[in-house]
Amino acid sequence: YIVNEYCLYNFCISILKKMNRTLNAYKEWAKTYDVHPNPHTLVEHSDFIKLTDPRKNEFILDAACGTGKYTKEFHKAGAKVIGLDFCKEMLEIAKEKIPEVHFVNHNLNKKFPFKASNFDKITCGQTIKHIKYLNPVFAEFYRILKKGGKLIFSVTHPEINFEGFAMRFRPKFRLAQVSDIFHHKYADYFDAFENSGFRIDKIKQVPVNSSIKHLLTDKSYKLLKGRYEVVIFRLIKP
Repeated sequence: YIVNEYCLYNFCISILKKMNRTLNAYKEWAKTYDVHPNPHTLVEHSDFIKLTDPRKNEFILDAACGTGKYTKEFHKAGAKVIGLDFCKEMLEIAKEKIPEVHFVNHNLNKKFPFKASNFDKITCGQTIKHIKYLNPVFAEFYRILKKGGKLIFSVTHPEINFEGFAMRFRPKFRLAQVSDIFHHKYADYFDAFENSGFRIDKIKQVPVNSSIKHLLTDKSYKLLKGRYEVVIFRLIKP
């Protein structure tokens, strides 16, 4: 019995460690997140803002806001923004940058602490890749959006080809090695949209472009320029 209890204990500990793996990765990354840019968020930035089209007095939830990169843009546009993230360390940095904005510490895998039909728009940049089961989170996005509201989210392109992708400087922090990432296919997203009730409004495929040229070697940039790196979805709650 002692041996069995010991094995059970170790098994539970291993599960907890796996659950906390991604959170621990972001806690570590928070220290340098704004110093060492993420190629995906850089390459998508202008398109993400355009597709979100934040407007004065709109109520926007920036889900998985990190250190507040997009939150700040929406706030500047006059929107009423709430930033949400599961990493307290990221939120502390965001609060320092935009003290006027309300931030909530919450995990996307859990039910959101907001009433139904609450937001005009929800944004979620480069985070759904950490979600294994898509249906629950999209059902929650749908629940808290107003009728006619929009969900704008970005992910690494489902058909991305990393061959030839070489950074000019080797990053000290490599998210893919220290967090759980799930490579969902287009069909997985489409099924989740249909199951939750969303209608697709716009799909924007974003290629490697000059915004990350300085991060790549010359040879790599010449090879990758024009190759799709990110996809941004804009969905509507009918």
